[in-house]
Amino acid sequence: MNIEMRERLRVASILAMNAGFMDAFSFFHFSGRFIGMQTGNMIQAAVYLAKGNFIRVLDFMIPVLFFSCGVIFKNIYSYYLRKKYKPDTLYLLLLQWSGVTLFTLLYVTFLKLPVSIFVGFLSFFMAIQHDTFSKTRGLPYGSIMMTGNLKATMVNLTQYSLTHEQHYLQNFRVFASLVASFFLGTILGTYSADIFGNWTLLVSSTFLIIVYLMLRFEREEKI
Repeated sequence: MNIEMRERLRVASILAMNAGFMDAFSFFHFSGRFIGMQTGNMIQAAVYLAKGNFIRVLDFMIPVLFFSCGVIFKNIYSYYLRKKYKPDTLYLLLLQWSGVTLFTLLYVTFLKLPVSIFVGFLSFFMAIQHDTFSKTRGLPYGSIMMTGNLKATMVNLTQYSLTHEQHYLQNFRVFASLVASFFLGTILGTYSADIFGNWTLLVSSTFLIIVYLMLRFEREEKI
């Protein structure tokens, strides 16, 4: 069967790596804030709310609000693109790349935004990735959060051990690849932050433009 370009495993793996990279950078470089993993931001906000530290609650809720706006924007923009018969995946990916690149360059040069606002803008663009890429090889997955992928990894491994059906083994390899890619991205993001500082997020821009070029110029595959 044909694999739609956006569903190819190598595309999903690079996006998972990008998510791990960005969250590792923001967690260590921006005082525990996450760009993609909004569950982490909400936990931190709830903890500070319980402690009565309302300023810190706002610090962690701003990325959550930006992420939510990103999902809304993505769906509106995607609806508009489909009505115009335009390839929404390419346009959305290019928008994400442009946003991450532009705000990183502005932030490291002269636009000294509050950290929560800067992380919020990045969360806005990460929401576009999360909502645009939701399947690989026909399987639902999360491109920015790994809990569901980890569960799917172990479910398929268990099912294969019980039934020896090959499609479970194939699914296991898919999800294990995504988890491993995210893990590798996290390692790279941690090391890169120590070396490049705020310029580190341009590496994320590199991941995104690689995916864009892959989707723009490569043909569909068959399996």
